[in-house]
Amino acid sequence: MDARQHHARQQFTRLAASPDHALDLGETALWIGAEEDGPVDVEDYLTRLDDLAATLRSRLLPDHTARERLDQLLAYVFRELGFHGNESDYYDPRNSYFHQVLDRRCGLPISLALLLIELARRVGLRVAGVGFPAHFLAVDLDLPQLYIDPFHGGRLLTEYECRVMLRQKTQGRIEFDRNQLRPVGGRQLLVRMLNNLKSVHLSRGDLERALAASDRILLLSPGAAEEYRDRGLCQLQRRAYRAAALDLDHYLSLAPMADDRQLIAARAAEARNKARLAN
Repeated sequence: MDARQHHARQQFTRLAASPDHALDLGETALWIGAEEDGPVDVEDYLTRLDDLAATLRSRLLPDHTARERLDQLLAYVFRELGFHGNESDYYDPRNSYFHQVLDRRCGLPISLALLLIELARRVGLRVAGVGFPAHFLAVDLDLPQLYIDPFHGGRLLTEYECRVMLRQKTQGRIEFDRNQLRPVGGRQLLVRMLNNLKSVHLSRGDLERALAASDRILLLSPGAAEEYRDRGLCQLQRRAYRAAALDLDHYLSLAPMADDRQLIAARAAEARNKARLAN
């Protein structure tokens, strides 16, 4: 990790330690990209968000209803500014780097939801993420019966339409539950964003960046047992056997009744043996 990356990680660590209500989603997300895809002038992008919000704010009138205010937000972001889902290259990691999303005006459902949340917060609207399986959504907390699909131009969905979408996207493998439509906090949003990045990096064999994603997930969620397992397996692939054993053992201590405990115990023993042989 070079000096620039080290600085970006320090800034991310500082922000990740904030209590949930004070966690700055936009800035935290920008430092992810600054580490992986830098150099990034984070302050410049935050100013850019402020400027976009200022234009939107000038169009929101005191007598607008909640629906009219939401319609203004969606029209501005998706029709006027042209933000859209990247359907041609969904697994491009740039879709998860917030500065690239702002530059290229395209991204994943979750990164576009993050943009809506950040602009809404700046103009007094209450938009939150919805961790829907297979397709992240957003919701205006003042209009809780309508769900926003940021990937498809900010279209508004009813609960029934979300149910249909889940069946189509998962071929019925995941059963619909209304709890899937509950708003999620900013920390959960960032963890899911990092999990997307980790999956992309692993699919490309980029173990260093996958490991960095795991590190950041654990900074946000130190009790995430499965992340210690995933990081340990990544360390094992990197032949960092001592670090692998520590993570896998920690996973087993946090999840002693896990279904995969025997497999992971065997991998932990393998890592310890290889660490001894390497000495």
